[in-house]
Amino acid sequence: MYYRWKLGAAALTLAAAMLLGGAFESAALQQLETHSQAPSQVPADVPVQAQSETASPPGITSGDTDLAAQLDPQIEQWIRTLSAQDEFKSWQSARWTRHPLGAGMHGWLVLIEKDGTEVGYLIVSAAESGELKLTEYGAGENPLFSMRTLYRSMVQLELIDSAMDMTAWHQSSSLPERIYYSPLHAVWKVANGDGWMYIDAKTGEQLPLTEQSFTSLTPYGAETAIGQTTGFSSRSIRLPTFDPFDNTHWLTEPPLQLQSAQPLLGSLTDGYPPVTFSANLYGRTVLAPFAVTGFQEWASGSAYIRLEQEGGRYVPFDALIANGTFHQRPGADAT
Repeated sequence: MYYRWKLGAAALTLAAAMLLGGAFESAALQQLETHSQAPSQVPADVPVQAQSETASPPGITSGDTDLAAQLDPQIEQWIRTLSAQDEFKSWQSARWTRHPLGAGMHGWLVLIEKDGTEVGYLIVSAAESGELKLTEYGAGENPLFSMRTLYRSMVQLELIDSAMDMTAWHQSSSLPERIYYSPLHAVWKVANGDGWMYIDAKTGEQLPLTEQSFTSLTPYGAETAIGQTTGFSSRSIRLPTFDPFDNTHWLTEPPLQLQSAQPLLGSLTDGYPPVTFSANLYGRTVLAPFAVTGFQEWASGSAYIRLEQEGGRYVPFDALIANGTFHQRPGADAT
């Protein structure tokens, strides 16, 4: 598995010692065969198709009728907009389903599937202004809150008998709760005996969290995320990926001093040294570095930074800078 958490004391000096010693490097999740039902066929001239729902979307109260009416058409519009770009072309003629996030989160997970394979996701939030916002998005076969990733993890953690395939498990059990405070604080809450276990929503790795780990967190407001009237992105760039642990300068070198996204976007250019984003999460319980591999800037000016985490995740700049720092590798040896 490419992405690796580094766990332990909050102090960066101790974290550095752990990193250099390699004591906490995670093993790859076991690849298990799954048996999922193929989706219904979608006509070629229909870009996306939603799973039908007869009631108001979960997470919307009966008084929010305008928001309920806007939700599905807006999801389809965002999917069409993104699917016109090379990285998201697999979304064309795909189907999608939406699922409420945890209680009080005022948001929805949208999973995009094509030919029986998950190919991406959106997180949609209802801002305090009442406008729907695109909180984050990403392409690839390992989306946020993937049930396939969760299934593999629960088998590895011996919470599910390996003899039970994913379809049988899904039909016989209720899914664990999705908890989403921000793009950097997203987990599955899984019953484990008389207590709870927390599994990272993207990587499927068990995190050393307790219920107290969430007490200081507040849901991301998404006010600067793109809204319902935002057009196509005005510019974007994709950069090569790299392993942040090949060079741990982000532990020892000072961060970039950023008051806005623009200086960061200027440094994310072919030929420039790579940039790592480092975050201390859940009350400094989890230290997480990410390779920064590009960005998309939308017509509204909102900048989404591309983080590599078993596939690309596009996250608003302000959601990142509120939880961590950006570090550019010294020297001119870009990779």
